Amino acid sequence: MRLPPGVRDWLPQEFAFKQSVEDRIAVVFDRWSYARILTPTFESYESLERGLGEKLMRQTFRFSDPLGEELALRTEMTTPIARVVSTRLRNATLPIRLSYIAPAYRYEEPQLGRMREFTQAGAELIGAAGADADAEALFMAVETLDAVGLADAQFDINDSAIVDGALLSLGLSAAAVRSWKEAIAARNLVDLDGFAARDGVRTERYALLRRLVVTRGTEDVLAMARELAPNPEAQAAIYRLERILARAGALGFGSRIAIDPALLRDLEYYTGFVFEGFLGDLGFSLCGGGRYDALLPRFGYDVPAVGWMVGVERILLALERRRVDERRSREVDVFVVGSDRAAMSERARGRRVRVDVRGLDRNAAIAYARHKSIPRVLIARGEEVEEIHLDADEQTP
Repeated sequence: MRLPPGVRDWLPQEFAFKQSVEDRIAVVFDRWSYARILTPTFESYESLERGLGEKLMRQTFRFSDPLGEELALRTEMTTPIARVVSTRLRNATLPIRLSYIAPAYRYEEPQLGRMREFTQAGAELIGAAGADADAEALFMAVETLDAVGLADAQFDINDSAIVDGALLSLGLSAAAVRSWKEAIAARNLVDLDGFAARDGVRTERYALLRRLVVTRGTEDVLAMARELAPNPEAQAAIYRLERILARAGALGFGSRIAIDPALLRDLEYYTGFVFEGFLGDLGFSLCGGGRYDALLPRFGYDVPAVGWMVGVERILLALERRRVDERRSREVDVFVVGSDRAAMSERARGRRVRVDVRGLDRNAAIAYARHKSIPRVLIARGEEVEEIHLDADEQTP
């Protein structure tokens, strides 16, 4: 039988590899003192609709229970966490730090790095505004990719206030600004050129904006942004990015972070600082996040928030492409024949034990252990237990 599109089986070794990556991510979350949280796989459609943008709602798996209540599978974890914080953690001392590793579901066309069932790992810092909180989210993401073996990952950062300020300086109408931002986010220069002609934007000002949105860097980008976006909000955003870059440089990974003025991510969701982590040889981002100060107020709790997430399957793809195989070289440490007591003793020592359930004789037990690359065999005869060590060269993988 065939599986539905966009889902997969995880065979034992594959699942062990996935778990090893998730365990490394969990260690980073714990060291940053982010408590783990888990929400239901499905929620009321109304609850998710309150937090999600139009695009994600179109990708939501939606259904009804026998009583007619509309339900939906979660498409991500941030909106359910916003619901929990706004209701059950409303009296908790701010800021609140929460993390998760959990499956999510989206109805979209399956392709490399994009499935309908996938695992997200992420962290949310709720109740803190400003560059310090933004930097914490970014630096956690850097350390997470380092921990799983992707220490050469690069990161782009931006603040939507810079593009907002640049477009404000062009004298555009509110209706025009939306289409301009969508074109910038899509890096669609053809549309931008058309908008500039349509809206009568001065040639020299548009030329500077066009150059800004195709430039990725640090000081050169900041210099253009200062000239093009002189309003106070944009200048404050530029200062915040400068602080984050300086702190990243002091930590030793400043060369891995650049400003990308066209990085806007979800226009309906993010309200300021945003970032993405990626590898040059991969056709999609590994992680991303940013500030979403407008989300929790939709649930009646007016506090700022910043967070980020990483796709676990995308990490696995990146590692496999580099032939980084973190699976265990063997699945079993010892094969025990005829003794529950010996098997229990080995497990108590932290060893992985397989017990014979077929009544194998000595030769068959040794042959089985060699075939399965098990280095030790214990064979009980009454109260006596024979221990056999197999030469690794004799074992057949």
